Amino acid sequence: MKKYRLEAVIDGCFKKFDREFASRSSAIKYIYGYYDKHYLPEFKINDEYMVNDDKHDIDYVDDYDNRFRITRVIY
Repeated sequence: MKKYRLEAVIDGCFKKFDREFASRSSAIKYIYGYYDKHYLPEFKINDEYMVNDDKHDIDYVDDYDNRFRITRVIY
């Protein structure tokens, strides 16, 4: 079974989310809602790249202090 994990850097502080997501798009939707409610309503993705050339581990970047990473895990 495939699941997606979410981690973020918000205003320079690391945050790991305990929940797992069924799809990458649901994780992205969740983090945008989180930013809207708590920190950065104007967050936007300026860059995205594969971590260690792994298409299942992607880092989405607004700026140095605000970014999130979604990693696919298989159980």
